Amino acid sequence: MPINYASVENLASKFVEQSLQRQAESDQLAAQMSAVFELASGTPDQLCQSIEQAEITETKLYTAKPMHEALLSSFPLPQQPDEFTLLAADGSQIVPSRHRALQFGLINVGLFKVRFGSSQPPIIDLVSELLNLDEIFTPDGSLISDDDIALQRDLRERRLIRENITSEDLPPVLTVTDGPLDLFYRSSIQGGKNQQAQSEVYQLDQRLEQEGVISAGYIDKPGSAMLDNMLEIFQNSQSAASPASEKKKRRVSDRALLSRRLMPGHRSALFEIISRRTPVNPQRLHCAFFYLNVAADAGAEWLVRVEIPFWSSQKAELVNFVHAALYNDAQVLDTHPYPYALHRAHELALVRQAEYEEIENLLLGKMPRETRGVSSRSNKDHWKGQK
Repeated sequence: MPINYASVENLASKFVEQSLQRQAESDQLAAQMSAVFELASGTPDQLCQSIEQAEITETKLYTAKPMHEALLSSFPLPQQPDEFTLLAADGSQIVPSRHRALQFGLINVGLFKVRFGSSQPPIIDLVSELLNLDEIFTPDGSLISDDDIALQRDLRERRLIRENITSEDLPPVLTVTDGPLDLFYRSSIQGGKNQQAQSEVYQLDQRLEQEGVISAGYIDKPGSAMLDNMLEIFQNSQSAASPASEKKKRRVSDRALLSRRLMPGHRSALFEIISRRTPVNPQRLHCAFFYLNVAADAGAEWLVRVEIPFWSSQKAELVNFVHAALYNDAQVLDTHPYPYALHRAHELALVRQAEYEEIENLLLGKMPRETRGVSSRSNKDHWKGQK
């Protein structure tokens, strides 16, 4: 019996009570910040000035900043081009484990490309890369973390996209990956490795910009509170009280602030992402974002965040293209809208447990018996495998 349901049942009522109380408090906070949102929308210059002042004084900052569109704008679904190319890449990985007989890492990246308006079938590609030993061990001999290998996966996704863009692709060309475009969010990875990865993404985007190729990061069910951070900075600039004394204990998500403001197919205003920490990396992708309601019907709102390079946010026709292409592609999976191209890339790349075992056995089979560095699985892992 894996779970003592009687024990869970005893605590279930308390859990539900706490959840309802927390939701009520969250709704109250969201209503308060929604009122601040309305106030800030009437004084956009003051709002921008407060953000610019924070950029000067704060060493760490993660917030939204208004751009050229009215703060509470809602933009309907634009017309989709008859011809365009959509490339999506997604990856999965095997994280090295000390409990296994052999420590190894693998990154699997799938790519799905569609040339809309052509008679050609979708193009798929799959790259399975066994990592070198020096990639899975730190200088002190420890195994790398989940975040380390996820960072490498993200980079390989972007490289595979770059390699699959050809002169035969029908313009305009849009590439999409799952998650933020910038790699700053991997906050547990510090120092040179982080900056090197950010620089590579920046340089890849520079090449894409020269070719007129637009990138997008698609974040499903986002939990960020960049708008809340923006509004809190604005509040503090309007108040004589110190920011520390006014600071809330709980953030209000962007989705909570926008959920009733966007009809199906509509997007929010564009916002610049202000994301900094010390030391500053001059070669770091500068991004903007908007929220998009990918639901087909009113009453079933589902907001996602779409990140695009800042340069493309300056061109209305490119923003409209990203808006239309991602919304329409998400409608293919109509009951739970999500970009079909990304879903197919994920299906290609997914590594299952049985495949993990097969790869490990393949590697072990190529090694001489009694090889140093190869041992039995841990007893703990052995017994887990018996379940």
